[in-house]
Amino acid sequence: MRNRPKKPILKKSEYLKYDFVIMEREDCLCPKCGNILNAGPGYQPKYCSECGQKINFTGVQWKKDKQLGFAERRDLYEPVKN
Repeated sequence: MRNRPKKPILKKSEYLKYDFVIMEREDCLCPKCGNILNAGPGYQPKYCSECGQKINFTGVQWKKDKQLGFAERRDLYEPVKN
């Protein structure tokens, strides 16, 4: 039932910030279709943009992104040969 609001599913994921800092964030997913909701402390959608499921964010604890460490240096280019 789409009219009954459900709590979002919180899932941790990692991403690279500035191309070398490993960060961890918590994404909010739709409990019905698994779509990532564009939600945060300043904005909480009332419905999922994909399936229309009503979402209830009451009681959700918003956490800041957490720094996990630094990525190893990657040589993206081949060395120049004379």
